Amino acid sequence: MNWNIFTQFIRQNNRSFFKIFRYVNTCLFTYFTSHVFGNSYDEYMHLDKIALSTGTDKASNMHNYTQVYARYFAPLKNKPIKLLEIGIGGGHSVKLWEEYFPHGDLYFIDHISLPNHSQRSQYHVLDQASVNDLHAFILTVGGNFDIIIDDGGHRMNQQITSFNTLFKYLKSGGLYIIEDLHTSYWKNFGGKGDMSNPLAGEGTTVEFLKDRVEDLNYTSGATGYADWGKIPESLIENLNEFASSIFSIHFYKSLCIIEKR
Repeated sequence: MNWNIFTQFIRQNNRSFFKIFRYVNTCLFTYFTSHVFGNSYDEYMHLDKIALSTGTDKASNMHNYTQVYARYFAPLKNKPIKLLEIGIGGGHSVKLWEEYFPHGDLYFIDHISLPNHSQRSQYHVLDQASVNDLHAFILTVGGNFDIIIDDGGHRMNQQITSFNTLFKYLKSGGLYIIEDLHTSYWKNFGGKGDMSNPLAGEGTTVEFLKDRVEDLNYTSGATGYADWGKIPESLIENLNEFASSIFSIHFYKSLCIIEKR
């Protein structure tokens, strides 16, 4: 084959090839997920349809967090769960979770007062970077959350303070989710870089979560056992809060899910 003729043909038909590639890629993804994951793909389509209709950036036309959430939330969707989301914004997530969790007890907090988007959910105005505000909120509504989602201001002190304060108020098996971790790489959010040179570093949420990975694995390193049931009580008694209470940590693009023991 004449390479020059081939490359010229590709340049002339670049847009068409891109469309074909995108279509084939979508078809392969649909086939793979529907055959390998079965019902979880249907659940993703269901959740994402709601997300798209409500205008939240969790949908597939933006961050596509719904692809991840469908895997974790499907077993909970018809149960009387207790959910907290930090960050109300335009109320898009309020509509999303109200429809997806029809029996859920839903709480939303933000730093500015916004009109209620429904009569069902509860709204609270507070600063997510304030330990006092967060404790006052818990005194008002109680803990025992099944899901906590941080989609608030995305600044490092906000994400870290909220996690440090609220994680203990998850129930066993509960999920703490931090969205939009890409802000750890931007100076204007507390990171060390920008879009042209993304860089995290000391004091960022990404680095904070790396330390939680150390907590998760500490007892294995200290004993040689992965099984929590084989860890001596004398060691457990001296663990820090997170080493003793984190069951698993799952990282996705711009997203981290921490499961409580």
